[in-house]
This record gives sequence, structure tokens and C-alpha cells, in this order.
Amino acid sequence: MPPVADITSSAAWPSGRVLVVAATYEERANVDQLIDGVLAAAPDPQLLIVDDDSPDGTGVVALDRTAREPRLHVLVRRGRRGLGGAILEGFMLAARHGFEIVVNMDADLSHAPEDIPRLLAAMHPAGGRPADVVLGSRRVPGGRVVGWPAWRHVVSRLVGWFTRWVVGVPVRDASSGFRAVRVASFTGRPHAFATGYTFLEEMLWTTHQAGGRIVEVPITFTNRERGSSKAGLRESLTGGWALLRLAVTARLGL
Repeated sequence: MPPVADITSSAAWPSGRVLVVAATYEERANVDQLIDGVLAAAPDPQLLIVDDDSPDGTGVVALDRTAREPRLHVLVRRGRRGLGGAILEGFMLAARHGFEIVVNMDADLSHAPEDIPRLLAAMHPAGGRPADVVLGSRRVPGGRVVGWPAWRHVVSRLVGWFTRWVVGVPVRDASSGFRAVRVASFTGRPHAFATGYTFLEEMLWTTHQAGGRIVEVPITFTNRERGSSKAGLRESLTGGWALLRLAVTARLGL
């Protein structure tokens, strides 16, 4: 049986400098508010929803919105699934359409769209060196988390400690999914990225290895109010094992 084709919105995208990417799976309750918030946060950024063929119709809702939102684009992936893979495809589409910067954010409204301009401003600090990655950080002064259970705080801090001191990437919130990335610093690297949650740490490691500049700006992360988290304990443990493999790669130079 031939593979089922992806569903996409119009291939004719307006030219632009910034593309916001949000990977979705069963986020129907949040996707309209997400779209409204991102498109209202600044007049220029465009938004790409990468949906893994959600059974609840998230992709359908987003596709319907594209008819009246020229800055909104949708890719519904068929026959594959995974957060890292969805983000990576979004980044590759940003490169293909000529964007300079791609902003990744969660689709569950835990990241505030109004923080997008602050991440973009940190990419080009006045009188300073341009950044390759700007992290929306929960672990620098001024950053905080609202509504997490205790185990998620523990896992997040362990990942941050491990990435900083074992993998060797000098950041405090390596697992933050809210980040702005310079497309030119990301494309063309030979590293094969994972398709799970560890994708976020791997991207920071490759940026650091290449001599790129990584900056953290404080954000407030608010735990989702609607829908269920995809970051369960099992996924966190799986991600921890993948992070151990990354540490071996970093230490042995493989």
C-alpha cells in the first residue's frame, strides 16, 4: 500500500524573516487561542502548525483558519509521529521558504506568545554579538514555572544540570522548547537528530560545538489548563536515556 500523503495548506507563502513553529497532537482545545495569540504578538512573524494527524481534528481546525489568515500555514504529517521530528520538519520548511529566524514554541499555551518579541530582540542585542539561539528560560533570574507537579521540577532541573555539567553546554534551561534559532546556524549540519524530546538538547549541543552563541531570557512557563501533557514520566525517562547517549557522544567526540 502506498504511503498516505501529507495534507498542507497553500504552498504560496508570503516572504518573511521570522517563522514561528508549533508542533501539535490533540490540541484542538488550544489551537485557536494559540493562532490568535501568535499572530497578534507582532505584525510580521508567520506561524506554521505541524500536526501529527491528530485524531481530535486539531489539523482540520488549523487548516480551516488558513483561508482567512495569510500568515498561517499548516502541515499535517501522515504516517509518522514525534515531537523532535515535527519540529525538525518545521525548521526545514523555514529554511526552504527563506526565513532567517525560526521560533519554536509549545502548542498548549504554556508559552506566552507576547514573549516572542523579547526572544527576537535578544537575537540582535544593541552593541552586542548576534545570537544563534535564544532560549526562553525558566531557570535564570526572573524566570519561573507555574503549576507543575514536583516530579517535573526535579526532572527539568536534572536535565539542566546534566546538559550543563556533563554534556558541556553552558545553559541553565536546556529542555526549554521556547526558543528562537537562526536558520543559517542550524542548516547544513551533518548530525542526525533524535525525534524525541532530546532533540532540544541536541540542537543546543551542536550549536555550542560549532561556536554559536546561546542566550537565555527569562519567561514564565504556565502549565497547560486544557488537554493532557505529552511529557509523561515514561517519555521523560526515555529522553533521559537518549541524553546519556548524547553525553557519551560529547565526551568521546563521536
